[in-house]
Parts: sequence; structure tokens; C-alpha cells
Amino acid sequence: MDAWTVSSPSQTPAVSTAPRTGSERMLVVSHEPRLRESMRAQLGLAGCVCDAVADGEAALRMAATDAFDLIVMDLGAPHVAGRQICRALRHGAPNRRVPILMIASRNAEADVLTELDHGADDFLVKPFGPGELAARARAAIRRAASSRPGSGAHAAPFTLTPPVTYGDIQIDPSRRHVQVKDRAVKLTEQEFQLLYVLAANAGVVFNREGLLSEIWGRDRFVTVRSVDTLVSRLRRRIEPGQEVRPRYLHTVRGVGYKLGEASEA
Repeated sequence: MDAWTVSSPSQTPAVSTAPRTGSERMLVVSHEPRLRESMRAQLGLAGCVCDAVADGEAALRMAATDAFDLIVMDLGAPHVAGRQICRALRHGAPNRRVPILMIASRNAEADVLTELDHGADDFLVKPFGPGELAARARAAIRRAASSRPGSGAHAAPFTLTPPVTYGDIQIDPSRRHVQVKDRAVKLTEQEFQLLYVLAANAGVVFNREGLLSEIWGRDRFVTVRSVDTLVSRLRRRIEPGQEVRPRYLHTVRGVGYKLGEASEA
């Protein structure tokens, strides 16, 4: 038995439903029986209740009626990559705000970026340890819970701060609304947090470690490359498409990133 083996593939059903308890509920999507059941077992050991399905269509059917605290989705599963699964989940009432953790192979970076653009919150590259999966899952749930309005003392600071305007960019934290000129811009939670931090400190250069601390806090199961990826995603959202040089979000070579007008860069 290797570290991921929990039961033999012949004993693993394509769909398995967890008993109902008061624990956090997760949906695991993977076409690999051993990996699927291993992830389910490891998350169960961390105190979570897990349902498991083998493909994206089954995941959408289950998510249409059942609410989850987290969805862990293997990009290699059928009907996942390229099918706008994350976007479909974001339009379904039960799981509109559910955090989505993508599982990807090392050669699937393009697919990962597509799913992040469509609403996924984080990703984990195979192979990974069971401890990292549980920790990343818990971190995603905490971030999602703290960002919801009315989450009390544990609310994200953005729900308590005033709107920020920088040039053509308007940010309203209470409504999670961003407008660039006359265009409303939809952002993921991390993209929103990054933009708010940079806009509230316009002109200040943040190094990657500083942004890791600001955006991910103590949930440091990511690297500085995650910052670069997040900056690239945000830049695609807010920058005018016809301009060669970024107008707002600038790279300061050898240091980090800042928000500033083109004339300041």
C-alpha cells in the first residue's frame, strides 16, 4: 500500500455519500478511485464530512441541490477542465460562495489558470501529502467564512473599511463591488483583497512576501509564485485590453508590485 491507498479500486463506488453530521461538508471530485477515497479519508480524519463523485457532471448535479463548505475538484476528472465547472457552480444558489480547491498535475497550468479565472479559489499540484490537503482545505474554508458579511469579530477587515477610489477605479468593500471607469469588474475574493490592499496604499511598493502576508495571512501553504499568478489574473481584469503597458498595476523590477498611474511607473 502506498500513502494514498485506502481501499482497492474494485471496492470503490463512483459516487459515495457521507452520513449527515454537523461537521463541515465537502464534495470531492476525482476520477481516480484510490485518490478519491484517499482524499475523502484524509479529510474525514481532519473532522470533515465528505461526499465523493467521479466526474464534473455528477458534481454539478449534486451541487445543484446540496450545499457544501468546500469543493475539491481534480482537473483530470471527466467533464471538468474546459467545461466552465467553476462558473456553473458560481451561478447555482446552494454553492454560489463555496470555496473551490482545484487539484492539478504539473503540466496543467493553463487549465488551472482558466479555472481560476472562472471562479476557483486555490489549487494544489500533484503529488501532495495528505496533511497539506487538509491544511489547505481548512484555510480555504476559513477565508470564505471570514469574508461573508455579518461574520462578527472574525470578519475580514474589508467589510469594516470605507470605499476606496483611485483614479478610474472604485472599490466598495461592503458590496464587494469594483468599477473601472464605467465598467463593473467581477473579481474572486483573493483578487478583490489584492486590489483593495494596493489601492488603499496607492504608490506603495509591496514585495511578494508582504502580499503573501496581506492576502493569505497565516495560511501560508502557498509560495511567492502564487502572488505572481494572482497579480496576472487581476491585471487581466482591470487593465484596458488595448494597452501594451499596464496602466494601473505595475511591476517594480526586483522589488514587487504597486498600483499607480502609468505616468508614475
